Amino acid sequence: MSWTVSQKGARVLLALMIAVCCCLAWAPVAWGQSSTAVSTVTETSSSSTTSTKTSSTASAGSEDSKAMLILDASSSMVEADAEGTRMESAKKAANELVESLPETANMGLTVYGANESDAPDNRERGCKDIDTLVPVGRVDKAKFTSAINGLEPKGYTPMGNSLRKAAEELGDEGERSIILVSDGIDSCAPPPVCEVAKELAEDGVDLAIHTVGFQVDDAARKELQCIAEAGNGQFLEAKDASSLATSLKFLAQRDIGKYKVEGTPFEFADSPEDAKWLGQGQYQTKVTPDSNAKTDRYFRVSVPEGHKALITMTPIWQPDGHVEDAQVELESSAQTNENDPNCGKARTKLSPSSIAGNALFAMEPYWVSLTREEQTDDCDMSNWLIATQIYKGGAELVDDVNVEVNVFYEPIPEKEQAKEWSDKVISSGKYDGEVPFGTAEEISGGTGFNDAVEISEGTYSDKIVPGEYRFYKIPVTWGQRPVLNMKVKESVTNDADSVKIKIFDPTRLQIGTRDFSFYDKEEESGPVSPAQHTMYGGDNPHQGYYFLHVGMGAKSKDEATGVEQPYEFAVMLDGEPVDGGPDWTPTYENGPEPSDEPIKFDGARNSDEERTVEEATESTEEAETTDAAEAAEDKSGGLSLALLGGLGVLLLAVVGAVVFLLNRNRA
Repeated sequence: MSWTVSQKGARVLLALMIAVCCCLAWAPVAWGQSSTAVSTVTETSSSSTTSTKTSSTASAGSEDSKAMLILDASSSMVEADAEGTRMESAKKAANELVESLPETANMGLTVYGANESDAPDNRERGCKDIDTLVPVGRVDKAKFTSAINGLEPKGYTPMGNSLRKAAEELGDEGERSIILVSDGIDSCAPPPVCEVAKELAEDGVDLAIHTVGFQVDDAARKELQCIAEAGNGQFLEAKDASSLATSLKFLAQRDIGKYKVEGTPFEFADSPEDAKWLGQGQYQTKVTPDSNAKTDRYFRVSVPEGHKALITMTPIWQPDGHVEDAQVELESSAQTNENDPNCGKARTKLSPSSIAGNALFAMEPYWVSLTREEQTDDCDMSNWLIATQIYKGGAELVDDVNVEVNVFYEPIPEKEQAKEWSDKVISSGKYDGEVPFGTAEEISGGTGFNDAVEISEGTYSDKIVPGEYRFYKIPVTWGQRPVLNMKVKESVTNDADSVKIKIFDPTRLQIGTRDFSFYDKEEESGPVSPAQHTMYGGDNPHQGYYFLHVGMGAKSKDEATGVEQPYEFAVMLDGEPVDGGPDWTPTYENGPEPSDEPIKFDGARNSDEERTVEEATESTEEAETTDAAEAAEDKSGGLSLALLGGLGVLLLAVVGAVVFLLNRNRA
């Protein structure tokens, strides 16, 4: 009898134990939580294959953008030119612009100098002579034409206040642009017109101020250039009605695609003592190139255990599309392991990176590799000092130069693994096959590495203007290489134009290039590809995104740059994917803040195991997911740590009671 009773009691307690376990399993659901405590988030990539880029200073033809045209009706516009007077040429060009606009365009018209005379005693009234003849809205072409044709030049040149009036008319929201046409300088300062442009551009995130110099002298050219630069816009120069119309249509429809600089801000140090450590990721700075002597500028990197460092420095200088007699060069003059000069080896590009305002425009990053070679992790590579020189080679240079610095940490595999990967060699050399063109998909490439548009194998069409870059990216895996073929129809500018093609690997190492010219007939580049397939070993190209770069040559100072040149290009991947290298690809995220101490790298090898960059990233993401799930639980009233602990104690008590009863019965 006693056994029966004890057995019954034990069964009851076992049932209770099972119930508690069920409660623990069910509780998260009961409190509105997922049983997995993990949520899936889908992000939309900004570099989608189907995305198309438009300038942040969008065209008047876009339904979401607005533009204000400011015409100069000052007394100097009565001077004669080939069309009669400058004013008559301006009217002809403005009417041609209006006629070319789509019905969806949102544009207004402001003029200055059309009502008051430029008499010396009329300055106060003349400097207030600013009228909005057509408010910003859907273009009424008849109203525009009537307003333009009725203009009579007579007055002062109040540029600064005209810009303020135009900005007020455009409002504070949306993509907005101002197009200012003038043949002279501001005759009503103060306010200084460049300061006004800067002020307006800072107040309006999506506002750009463009200027067109119509038959200007040096003083007017300098001022209009200053306005455009301060206003995040573009300066174009026109010498007659035809080139003025071309410039106006171009600015109303699209900007020259200026390279978009990204990365964590930093500054080169003037001395080794002040040099900051940079971590893995992308950085940006702006420098004034040396003119007479080459001086060293410094930063530091710490190479984590079990890794090597790859560093690229990209000088970025992009004039307004016209030839400038200037050249900028960048190189790393020295790479020193200050903790152990005998530890590690540095490899660099053999010649300086060079960017020039001449016939061809092209990005040319400078590349540095820091590796342990055959040495062990006992080799201290925590303090590498990188000395960089940036200097000019031309007669003049009007702009500072942006520089992007990328730091990559590549895991070093075990020797046997490295040999296995390195043995999988694919024959290298010139690609001698065909790259056929198919039906072209119309796309709009990015302005640089940071906003390159992702593509796949296929045929694409795009447009480019003088002095512009277009960038695309294509994913490439081990055993493959990208091959590009490009064709350009006859020159739109009826001139001998030039295009440069480049291919970069995921670390921005240049691995393929070609340039060709075209004039009165269609020209084809022929296949352009890296000399080797993507394989592991040495400084071979890495897997990941390969960047395809197109740059169009600049024009002389008296030529309009606002002309779109169409082209087509076909892309294919040569070779088959192989298991030929590590599961690692470079990251383009912003780097951590520059530091006075070496920046710790989460993916470095610890005493127990080696983690790849991917594994470290996954670990971080898992930790963040867990933290987020726990925070969500706490916030939504889920099981707290205290409650879980109490239920655990209860469970242990039940188990103990069961064991006690069973043992007592056996006794």
